[in-house]
Parts: sequence; structure tokens; C-alpha cells
Amino acid sequence: MTLRAILPVMPKRLARLVALLLAVGLLPAPAAAQQSSLASLQALVAPFYAQLAALRGLPAPGSPPPVVIRSRSETRRYVEQELNRKYPPADVEAEQKAMIAWGLVPADFDLRGFYLDLMEEQAAAYYDPVGKVMVLADWLTPEQQQSALLHELVHALQDREISLDRFVAPSPRGRGDQLLAREALIEGEAVAVSLEVILKPQGLDFQKLPDLSSLQQLIAAQSIGPVVDRAPKYIKDLLLFPYTHGLAFVHQFRQRRPWSAMSALYRDPPRSTTQILHPDKFFDQRQDPLAITLADLSGALPSGWRLLDDDELGEWALSEVLERHVGEATARRLATGWRGDRYQVWEAASAGPLLVYRVAWETEAIAEAFAQAYAGVMEKKYPTLAGKASRSPGSAWAWQDGPQRFLVERRGLEVVVLERVPANAAERIRQSFWPSRSTEPAPIY
Repeated sequence: MTLRAILPVMPKRLARLVALLLAVGLLPAPAAAQQSSLASLQALVAPFYAQLAALRGLPAPGSPPPVVIRSRSETRRYVEQELNRKYPPADVEAEQKAMIAWGLVPADFDLRGFYLDLMEEQAAAYYDPVGKVMVLADWLTPEQQQSALLHELVHALQDREISLDRFVAPSPRGRGDQLLAREALIEGEAVAVSLEVILKPQGLDFQKLPDLSSLQQLIAAQSIGPVVDRAPKYIKDLLLFPYTHGLAFVHQFRQRRPWSAMSALYRDPPRSTTQILHPDKFFDQRQDPLAITLADLSGALPSGWRLLDDDELGEWALSEVLERHVGEATARRLATGWRGDRYQVWEAASAGPLLVYRVAWETEAIAEAFAQAYAGVMEKKYPTLAGKASRSPGSAWAWQDGPQRFLVERRGLEVVVLERVPANAAERIRQSFWPSRSTEPAPIY
């Protein structure tokens, strides 16, 4: 699921956060005249730009990008343009239907319309990596504009190193978890570095902050507005993840390395949300995700079925799927130990969506715990299945509901999930997941 990576945007919540800290005296106001004119803002850019580059241990960055002030309607037009440039309508439709298939958003959710409404409401500032300009909203207060300027200047420095447009490009599709991890790296650094600049005059150091939970809670608490209020929980969490978890990841980085080593992370960035959630799996005992593949199911399915989406879910999104049925704490525990996954969503005019999923785990015990839990999730997600599971020797649960079949099966470190599969294709699809086994799995339907 990759739509979040359309562009690095600083939502209203971050500008409000820094303004709140300024207001209560937890952070000092930047040394500049409190004016909101474009000229006064542009005067801040060069010294801020040089200060940020020096903090990061980068060479003199040269001239900073210009500042542009835009209205909400102008921002909406820009976001719509970027959406059209990066995501054909079919890709947005596929993303939306995948979220519906996983139970993350309601069946009538309009992803594209909601995203445009959300960015119009929440996008307080952003760096345009194509036009090479920093954009500030015309409705920000002077304090918010200055704090937003710091944040976007970090993005401008990032763009000089790696080309942000390419770093979070959604093509080729199918690496949504990796893109979310990259977005967390980008936004986590931008939040952390801009905070570092504001903390230093007070003799404080971002690296030495003992606990980030209060900052993370403040970021989350600033997510307010009519559009945000009607967002499904998953969408809210998805928008927050790069800022809150990305900030924590960069904080862990600073416990180990100086700011000057940050550039190396962009040459070899985190490859999964697991590494963002558990920084030790990136910095200490590195654990990159396993490459999981799915067989071509077009020959197994009846005619009329088409592939909508083929992507990775990742530990963080998997915990979001589970949370809706088992609660947050249990979901996080069950998703820990993820090593790699792949899912596909298929659709036919007469039925759909069909979901197939394959996930690998660190140990068989973790895989078994997930399989047992997901069998329970299946009966909550589809209430007509409750109490109707058939079991086979080993760890396999199967259900039938009219012409559709459902499956959760564990073999070794892997678990396979089938949802709403045509009955006449179920066994053939199931067999395709275990081609490397010395003996074929016995039919369970």
C-alpha cells in the first residue's frame, strides 16, 4: 500500500506542535522578527539552510530554494496534479480495494477524494522536489511558518543528496512496506533535525532526550479538523507513522551515530517497517525482510478474474489489520517476528474481492501463534463462518460459505491465508503455495 508516499508533506499537526511548544516556553522562539511577509520569511532561509547543513555535517549547500505562499485551493490543485502524475486512476482504485479487502476502511470509502480533502485541510507546508520550491500555507501563524520553514529546509537538503522524487517513487509497485519505511526515515529526520536546531540555544540535545513519548503524543494530538475527524483509524495511523515512529527511529540512530552519518542511511535505508519499529533489527543485528513470492493464479481461477493489487503488507500494516479484531497490544505482539510477506487482491464482476496472503515468521512458534489468532480473526471478519471451521492434521483451518472458501494454514515458518476464494479453485490455489515441499499437502476441503 503505497499512496502515502506521494510527496513529503508536513501536516498541520507539526506546525501546531512547535507553535505549542513555543507558546508554553518549552522551546525558544527563533531569533527573527515575528512577521509573516514573504520577504521576512525569505530572509530566514539562507541562515537556516546553512545552520541545518552544518548540523548535519554537510558541505556548504549553496543557495536555498525559494519560498512560495499558497492558499488551500492552490495546494489542492498541486496535490491533485502530483496524484495524477504518480498514480494512474487504476492504481488508486487498486489501493482502495486492497484496503477494503483487508478490512482497513469501509466498503464505500473514496480514497482519492478523501486524500485530496485531507491534504487541502492539513497540508501546512511542503517541499516540492520537482519545482524545487518550499511552499507555506497562507493560513499559518508567523511562528508556525518559521517552524515549518525549518522542517521543509531539511527536506530540501535531503533532496540535494538523494532526489526525494526518486527515493519515494511508487513505481515499480509492490513495495509498499519499504516505501513507508523510507517515508519514516525522511520525516523522522526532518522532525528531529528541526527540533535539534530549536533545542540547542537552550543547551538541550535531541540525542539526550530520555523519552519521546510526550512529543509523539503531542504530534498525534494535533491531528484535528473535520476531514481528519472522519478518517478511518487506519488512515489516521498511516499519516502519523512517518512522523511518530520515524522520529523514534532517528532518535535511536542518534544514540549510536553522529548526525554526519545520516547520509549513509539514504544510501542503504531501512527496508521494512519492522526495522523502523525495532531499530535494533537495522542498527545492531540487521534483519532485512525475506523476499516472498506468489505463484501466478490466473490459471487456477475461473475466467473473468483480474488481479487488482500485488504488494507487501509489512509488520506495521499487519498489526493494523489484526488490531481491529484483537486489540492494539495483542496485535503488536502477534505481528512481532514478521520476516516478509506478499498479498494479492483479485476481483471478478460476479464476486470479489478475493484475497491471498503468504507471510514468513522468525520461528515456528510465532508462526503458529499467528495462524491460530488469524483463524479467530477470520470468524470475526466474516461472522457467517463462526464455529464452522474444519481442521486437518497440523495447523490448518478451512471454511466454506456458499460458493466461497476460506483458509488459514501453517507449514513450518510460513502461513497462508485465503479469503473468498471460488470453491472450484480453492484447492489448486492452496497447492500452489507449497511447491517446494517433498510431499504435496493433503486436501482439507
